[in-house]
Amino acid sequence: MGSTSRSMIIGISLSLLLMAGLAPASAHARIVALDIDLPLDQIGVGRPFKLGDHHRARVFYDDTTVDPKTHRVRVLHMQHLLGATDWVPARLDAVAMPMTDAWLDLSHQPYRYHYRSAVIEGGEPVLVDFDDQSQRMSIRRQMDQSLIISAPYAVNPLPVHGLDTHALFLRPPAYLALEMDVTIDQAAAGEPDTIGSKDKLRLTFDASEIDPRTQRVPLKNLQHFIQDQYQPAHPDPVFMPMDDAWLDLSTEPYALHFVARVVHGKPIVIEANEQTHRLAIHPQDHPEVVLIAGPYRIDPRPVSGPDVTAGATPVAPAPMPATPPPPAAP
Repeated sequence: MGSTSRSMIIGISLSLLLMAGLAPASAHARIVALDIDLPLDQIGVGRPFKLGDHHRARVFYDDTTVDPKTHRVRVLHMQHLLGATDWVPARLDAVAMPMTDAWLDLSHQPYRYHYRSAVIEGGEPVLVDFDDQSQRMSIRRQMDQSLIISAPYAVNPLPVHGLDTHALFLRPPAYLALEMDVTIDQAAAGEPDTIGSKDKLRLTFDASEIDPRTQRVPLKNLQHFIQDQYQPAHPDPVFMPMDDAWLDLSTEPYALHFVARVVHGKPIVIEANEQTHRLAIHPQDHPEVVLIAGPYRIDPRPVSGPDVTAGATPVAPAPMPATPPPPAAP
């Protein structure tokens, strides 16, 4: 892989991963989880809580990093229980749960927890504070420091078992795209493309999925620039299936492998060959016939942004329709 282009991909993908809150754990880490009980005893006016309600938090740390002198340890992640079973955020997230000022004092029981950060909770800017001296938690509005909730906290010293702590450190997606041109040098009669014309495409992938050994990565979407926009706007397993699609980033020029049987006005096979660096379209009933074909060239400079993320992520499902009322009694 060319050093400049590879550095760009690595640099952009690492920036996206760090923005998403990635903090890789050591291969020898021993992740410990402790639960924290928070019985609310102060509630701000108009806040939807009840005195005596027990809120629960959960903190995670690496037992191999406990300071042998102070018995303090950096806390890697904190979750809150929503409902009966949902612990959020499910994995490290530097926006939803910043952990730049968080540690546990394990020198004696009860354990003391320190956490302080500004976060956005339910769309509202708040300050979250776990005070290691008073052993209280408080959440206040950033705007005027007015109290939202407060409670004494108690850290359960018994570790939580049966958790998939590995999932905390899964790399969050880092969506990138590469632009690709196809110069048509074969065109059957009646096809809209002509010899010498160029087709513009975009190849979208998740940089966190690049195989470190082969430097191959599966595609999330292959978009065609039509009518001043890339289509399909989101991954579409019918219009543009990705079952047999990957990029080889090990060396420049980059290579695309893609095979899909689709119906775009007529049944066709789209094929991009990673060896010949050519793209061809054939009729499904006569795969030996070439409808259009030409060499492709992949621009090694990665592209990122909201449109790239949209192109890599499925469209949000429509809300479920309301249940119809029961028929009126006769």
